This record gives sequence, C-alpha cells and structure tokens, in this order.
Amino acid sequence: MDDILVMKTVWKTSVLTLSVSVLLLVNPAQAASHYRYAQYRVPRHAPPAGNQTNQTKPAEPQEKPVKFKDLPLHAEFYFLADKEKKLFPRIKISETSARTVPTAGNPNVTASPVPAETQVIAKKANAGGKDDKKEQGDNKKKS
Repeated sequence: MDDILVMKTVWKTSVLTLSVSVLLLVNPAQAASHYRYAQYRVPRHAPPAGNQTNQTKPAEPQEKPVKFKDLPLHAEFYFLADKEKKLFPRIKISETSARTVPTAGNPNVTASPVPAETQVIAKKANAGGKDDKKEQGDNKKKS
C-alpha cells in the first residue's frame, strides 16, 4: 500500500509541476503578442503639432509642359520623363533638334532630333540673375 500512496503523490506533484510550467510558458507568449504589431497600431492620441502657424506658404506653380516647337531657340528644357530630377538638360538648337548640356555625369555633348509635337518642360529663368552676375564677374577678371 505504501507503494500506491507514493505513486499517487508522485503523480500529483508531477501534474502540478507540469501545470505550473505550462502556465509560466504560455503567459509570456500571450503578452508578447500584444507588443508584436506595435508598429502597425494607430496611436491613441494625436502627436503634438510642431511649429504650426496660421501662415501658409504659397505652393510653387506646377511646371506646365509645352510643345518643343513652341520653345524659342537656345532655350533650355527637360523631357517629361526627367521632370522631377532635372538631370539631363537640353538646349533647342533648331526647329527639329536639340543638344545635350554637358554635366558632371555626362560631359559629352550630343545632338539629336526631337519631334516638334514632343511635350517638354522649359527651364525656369534664373532667380535674381545670380548666374548672370557670376558670368559678368568672370569676364571682368579675364579682361
């Protein structure tokens, strides 16, 4: 009989320790699921607005595309595909062709035909003529 009593006690303690260990392992796993997708949750409170004023800056006017044939000779322009980056400027040299402007990325100058109906974006005039003043100063130094 002592063996049966010992077996019952061992069985009860092993079930009890197994239950406790399962509870200890399951609780952290469930708690971790709460934090798992924290980056996708919407904040409960709106973040404080930084440096808001009642003044609004006027939006820059959108550059409207024009037809290549409508550009004046020697006008600098960009193709529509280069609208955002403006890395490949060209200059209209005749009614049907344009040449590339040498840049650090592309120092070679090439001329290519451009259909008259092609939509292009004309380069804006220099703000305040800063480049013109720089060129005049360079000319004075050379003379």
